[in-house]
Amino acid sequence: MAVTTKEIAEMVGVSRQAVSAVLNGHPEKVSAEKRRKIFHIAKNTQYRPNAAALKLSGHVTRRFAVIDIGLFPQIKLSILENLTELLAENNIDVRLTPPGDKGSKIRALYDGVSDGAAAVVTDLKPELFDVKNFPAPLFIMGNGSEECDISFDYENAVRLTINHLYHKHHHRKFALISAGKDAISCGRELYRGFEKVLGEYGIPFTTEYYIPTHRQENPSDYAAMLIKERGVSAFLCENDAIAARLMVDLKLRGIDVPREAAIIGTGCSFISELSSTPLTSIYLPAREYAVKLCDMILARINGESVSEPRRPELVRTGLFLGGSCGCQAAELPQLYWEAVPHSLEDQASEIKESDRFKQFIKYVIY
Repeated sequence: MAVTTKEIAEMVGVSRQAVSAVLNGHPEKVSAEKRRKIFHIAKNTQYRPNAAALKLSGHVTRRFAVIDIGLFPQIKLSILENLTELLAENNIDVRLTPPGDKGSKIRALYDGVSDGAAAVVTDLKPELFDVKNFPAPLFIMGNGSEECDISFDYENAVRLTINHLYHKHHHRKFALISAGKDAISCGRELYRGFEKVLGEYGIPFTTEYYIPTHRQENPSDYAAMLIKERGVSAFLCENDAIAARLMVDLKLRGIDVPREAAIIGTGCSFISELSSTPLTSIYLPAREYAVKLCDMILARINGESVSEPRRPELVRTGLFLGGSCGCQAAELPQLYWEAVPHSLEDQASEIKESDRFKQFIKYVIY
């Protein structure tokens, strides 16, 4: 059972009114030391105000949505930032679930519903919930090949990538590097897309050309072997961090990128501009994703029903031609150290104010 303001007051040695004042944003009459204790206890005991009591007391509360999304890959941070901004514009606050295992996250989501959440957003699997009978509008952020409400169009992203590498740079042997096609990530979607698109080109894709980093003891050594012994010349990586690390590791092994091997990342994170050659990367537009998800949330809150079976809203994807594919290196502005965005297209940061987005987007193809 959650701790009460009375219990917090007894632990800190202040009045119940003082605890309520601090937790409601009016801490002026409480010492800094006791404020820290109050916040510490409230945070670690997952204190939540009693929604029913607030209603009885005539306290007006804003609508809120409970959001539970993982912090990796980094694109999710950008989606969260944009979604929070958009919901706030519609007078809807955001409550994030605390870190924890699946069980604790699910409990936190149901706790949010019992507190009166107007909507719940999660990237947990739909089979973990009674989706049809969930007591609040539930939105699953997932992958396009499974039951969910919204997803990036990963198959289109892979098709853009293979088309560009095949026709523009004349690559004929490709490999995929990911954390695993069964991992909770976009890895399995990239795997499905990779297999399908290469099949359309008549290029076989076998497990020999798939590198799951969590199972391969030395992924970079294996990638180097594929280049030198199997003639593989292009690698699609599940995220930009893997791609950037592969670029460094191949260089240490005497392999030039992109002359001997093209490397493509996923996400267009700020990592793209930190590598020696700006990283060509699949563009996942976080702002567009957040806008679509916000529209869906508002529609459901206003009583719009969900069609069955649930089909995901696919958000378009692009390909940012940074240079690691073999194109001329993108001319990005000088690195900056304040308000560093999670992705190169972030709208709620310095990237918008300094027209960096315009310089970035001119290198994106669809």
